[in-house]
Amino acid sequence: MTEPASPIDELLESLRAALAARRRDGAARVERVEAALGSYRRAVEQQLASEFAAEHRLKAPPKVGVNVAQAAELLRDALLELPELSRLLVRAEALEHASVESTGPTTQRAPKSPPSPLLEGVASWPRLRASLVSQKLVVIGALSRDRSESAPDGIGEHIEWIDTERDGVHALGNLPQRIRQGRVAAVIILDRAVKHKHSEPALAAARDAHVPTAFAGQGGRASLERALTQLEGMLAAR
Repeated sequence: MTEPASPIDELLESLRAALAARRRDGAARVERVEAALGSYRRAVEQQLASEFAAEHRLKAPPKVGVNVAQAAELLRDALLELPELSRLLVRAEALEHASVESTGPTTQRAPKSPPSPLLEGVASWPRLRASLVSQKLVVIGALSRDRSESAPDGIGEHIEWIDTERDGVHALGNLPQRIRQGRVAAVIILDRAVKHKHSEPALAAARDAHVPTAFAGQGGRASLERALTQLEGMLAAR
């Protein structure tokens, strides 16, 4: 006759099964974040390669996968599935609510700008913000609107705006040298508001010094936010 299973063995087996189930759940979340991050990295590289090819009249690489905006949304969704991040967001919401109540009913707080749909619920450019403590973010090109309206909160004071449309290549001054010396955190080109011959010296210096570079059309707020998100991805990929 077969001996009955040991109660201790049965208990251990049930514990192993429960632990394995929890491990599978955690691993699935991690794998989704890793896959979304890889997709975002490929999308950023795809966009950079396509823009570079267009600037230098080279054959554009074939488009594979989603674009940068779609990849950013997938990454956001994957991050928001992390229970730890959900708890942090709930805690931050509660603290802000308590802060609003503590100001009293007669105190008016300044309205906040609505968050970009690409960045809602996710910390905004932490690596880039950290680098801006000691370096500048340079934006090259003529803005057609008030700069204070275009720059996201907390970033504008760290931006050095260079209008080459008004002063030509002379507006760059010693910027290429500063880039090569590591004094510039990143560069954004308003590619629809600057001539290629004016931005090329800074682009060449950024390539030589491996300084992250992104493009932001005519410099609208949404375009700048997308460029900042691309720069954050490049810094994360280092």
